[in-house]
Amino acid sequence: MSKKKLVPYEFNQTDITTQTDTELIAEGQRLGLDKDYADIAGYKPHKRNVKKIMDVRNSLLYKKLLKVKRERMSGSDFAFFRGTVDIMNYDLDRYPNSGIKTLIGGDAHLGNFGYYGSSEGQLLFDMNDFDESHVAFWEYDVKRLLVSALLVAKQQGFDISKDVNPFLHKVMQTYLRTLVHLKNLPAMERFITPNTLHNISSTFDAIHDDRDQFDQSFAKIVSKTVEKAVQSNSDYAVQKYTEVQDGKRRFIENAPVTKHVGDKTYQQLTKGYYEYRHHARSDVHQFLSQFHIVDLVRHSVGVGSVGTLCYLMLLENGSGDYLVLQIKQALPIYQNSEIYVNKRHSSGEEIVNCQRVLQSSSDRFLGYFDTKKYSFYVRQFKDMKGSVKLNKLDWAAYCDYVSVCMSLLARAHSQSSTYPMIIGYLQSQTWMDRAFVDYANHYLKQVELDYHTFTKGEKHGK
Repeated sequence: MSKKKLVPYEFNQTDITTQTDTELIAEGQRLGLDKDYADIAGYKPHKRNVKKIMDVRNSLLYKKLLKVKRERMSGSDFAFFRGTVDIMNYDLDRYPNSGIKTLIGGDAHLGNFGYYGSSEGQLLFDMNDFDESHVAFWEYDVKRLLVSALLVAKQQGFDISKDVNPFLHKVMQTYLRTLVHLKNLPAMERFITPNTLHNISSTFDAIHDDRDQFDQSFAKIVSKTVEKAVQSNSDYAVQKYTEVQDGKRRFIENAPVTKHVGDKTYQQLTKGYYEYRHHARSDVHQFLSQFHIVDLVRHSVGVGSVGTLCYLMLLENGSGDYLVLQIKQALPIYQNSEIYVNKRHSSGEEIVNCQRVLQSSSDRFLGYFDTKKYSFYVRQFKDMKGSVKLNKLDWAAYCDYVSVCMSLLARAHSQSSTYPMIIGYLQSQTWMDRAFVDYANHYLKQVELDYHTFTKGEKHGK
């Protein structure tokens, strides 16, 4: 178990002193051989009051939206899991770790993968939430993804012991095989290849046991969602979220989820937007200079993100074209039972930096700005964004979706120079796959207990 304190945003913690992949793999094997089964699989579910853990982050949130957040989290144990990444990180920090640090997504559950548009207008499928991204131990992401896979399987009524657990053993092999496949690619190819649907299928052609079956099944999943994702752009956002009032286009109010801001907030965000635009890439700056601000609202999204300050900004150019940008509060990382704040770099800057590393290609409008009180990051709203409906997955589609997400997670981890150590670590013991899956099953029980405590408290007004 690593004894050195992790600093969430110091990327040089993943720097390596050895020169070859062979040496790194050997070092990972050494770390793995030092582990007992319980070091990886061990977790003891127990009843507890999770309020104390949740209150640390909740203290930073917009109080008027906490009721909405609680309502969304109460919908199911998976919804609760999505909104409580701090609880799982709290638990992970109290058990042995691999000692191998990478840049991680930090909240790698199945709902945080989806479609979006690249800078070149390509439709990509990748991790798409980086609010919790930071330098930590790679297995934090893997374990969170496995637990989310169990929660979705339970939601869909699949047989956990008979079907899901044996499948998750194979998913762990998918993660390992993807890392090995990426190691064998030229470094530049590993760095620049975007996660288009074609490239994802090509990766599985190299690592999947039954390629034809996968291609047919994955194409079936994609066909149901890709058309909607392609149509999800600023034009779609304008049609859905705005209307013309007294000859002027404005956002439609839907309090408390969507609400116009006051003059003070409007001025602060306008000032921040011009700061963001000034520091944007030259081509983005030149493009945005053709637009002026039309309207601004607070607009809540997701489950875990509810309570963070999130805004939509409507822009219009001289030709009557519209663009909608999302401005989202960047919260600091919760680590070791406290909030970590970097005095040299704002949370918005850190999230943007992490996203650019972990995604195969990022939104052209991605950027950040800071006000006196808050840090924000900016991105295009509805830039070909779309997602697979997890509650619609049959068994075959579930298997392919989980496998793809785990493979994409491996690709993200491969951007850290320490990733060959993960290969050696996973190859060091024959029981590694089983240990990770057993951990996920133990932690599933913890989520169920915590969810019961949470919803019981809601019923009693706590």
